[in-house]
Amino acid sequence: MKKITFFCMLLISAIAFAQPTTNPAAPTNDAVDVISVYGDTYTNIATNYDPNWGQSGHTMVNPSYDPGTGQLLLAYPNFNYQGTEVTTTDASQMEFLHIDIWTSASPGSTDIQVSPINNGSGSGETLVSIAYTSGTWTSVDIPKSAFTGMTWDSVFQMKFAANGAGSTVPVDIYLDNVYFWKNPTAAGSDATLSALEIDSAPLTGFGSGVFDYTVDLAPGTTVVPQITTATPTDPGAMVSINQAPAVPGDATVMVTSQNGTVMQTYTVSFVISGPATGAPQPPNRPAADVVSIYSDAYPNIAVGTYDAGWCGVAITEVQVDGNNTFKKNTGIPCQGIDFSTNRQNLTDFTHIHFDFYTDDVDLVGDVFNVKLVDFAGGGGEASALEVNINTGTTPAIVANTWVSVDIDITALGGVVAGNLTRSDVAQIGITTANLTNVWYDNIYLHKNTVLSVDEFNTSSFRTYPNPTNDSWNIVTEDTVINTIQVFDIAGRQVMAIDPKATSATIDATSLQGGIYFAKISTDKGASSVKLVKN
Repeated sequence: MKKITFFCMLLISAIAFAQPTTNPAAPTNDAVDVISVYGDTYTNIATNYDPNWGQSGHTMVNPSYDPGTGQLLLAYPNFNYQGTEVTTTDASQMEFLHIDIWTSASPGSTDIQVSPINNGSGSGETLVSIAYTSGTWTSVDIPKSAFTGMTWDSVFQMKFAANGAGSTVPVDIYLDNVYFWKNPTAAGSDATLSALEIDSAPLTGFGSGVFDYTVDLAPGTTVVPQITTATPTDPGAMVSINQAPAVPGDATVMVTSQNGTVMQTYTVSFVISGPATGAPQPPNRPAADVVSIYSDAYPNIAVGTYDAGWCGVAITEVQVDGNNTFKKNTGIPCQGIDFSTNRQNLTDFTHIHFDFYTDDVDLVGDVFNVKLVDFAGGGGEASALEVNINTGTTPAIVANTWVSVDIDITALGGVVAGNLTRSDVAQIGITTANLTNVWYDNIYLHKNTVLSVDEFNTSSFRTYPNPTNDSWNIVTEDTVINTIQVFDIAGRQVMAIDPKATSATIDATSLQGGIYFAKISTDKGASSVKLVKN
């Protein structure tokens, strides 16, 4: 009995000491040299310490854990990974990430990692292991260089992880004094910029501690962009601007510190890259037979976001030959398109289509993937189907031309838990491997049907005003309009009229504002047109 009692006392003692009872030492860095995520010493930029990323410890996070001292800690019980959302901040001038960590986990069996998450230039995240000692506070200062490829020019989240991606072995950790910091800058020796503008617009991805930029210009550009604003962080510093002589070409901004001891040069390289023409125009398919995610050719479904931030800010929308086109941001490997509040039953849709273009010279190992994600009535991925395009597929990746992919997906298996039913599709993921530059357009599913246009096409009639506030007028040149069917963006017919004349008016007063699709049937065939109601 005494042995059992003694064992129980040991167990209770071990449990009692599974949490910290003290606080780490308070930091002494000057506030001007710090950007704080969590702690009592500085003003914090955190906005949400427990976003729901599907982690094991969600709802258990406690940013006000008191170890008995009255000084609070950030507690992550039962965690396999955990995120913090912060006000998007340029931390590019910071040199270290500081963390105070306490855990009873063993370093030999538990790998605890951390990374800021950036949605500007460079890598989105790079997880770095934390060297810690079990059962005591450990203070670590991780140099920026350890986070390979990261610029920290637009930090919008923080991430901690235990035992690798997808770990199902949760642990408890406690944190304090999570902040970025830099060595103090001597008075008068600051040679950085706080703002840089091209043609009076802020330079995309600018960070005061990032010195090299590439700006893509549309094919055919001859006007040289101008640096119009270069503001030094220290008003006493001197700035010298050398505009690019031509395109392609480089512009430079040299900043000399107030005391003349430090010089920094910012370089902006203007390059011309990408397709000279837009993606091929899709076939004229019936509106009810297409679910368009992103295309100018068809009405798109309501999408919550085209850039879910799974890998950072992945895409920029650009105009190519008058067509809206996605361009993947360099260094960001994936893009998430989320329409989970407008899930689609795509069971009857047989094909997936997308167009992409790359100007990469070396295509070895390059991959372009499009993945359909089915939630199966739940709150996350239950099954998925992924179409992979590389140099060995049909069609294959080739450089400097649009590749059109149109694949029958009815016989393809899923990559998670068997075949994809397509009954509750909520997301599309796009991933690339080794592709530096890639543009893509016309992402949609269809039933492999095409309208018969015969001699009748969109040049044979006029539609005005479009957009409209109340009605559209349709006038043909030399044929009779028999019927007009109007569909909403979900493919539902909302109106039908039988003009039996060479002109017709579609009354839109009862329709909500948005995009519609009219199928026009005439004696010479049928065609369709996108209608916009203000």
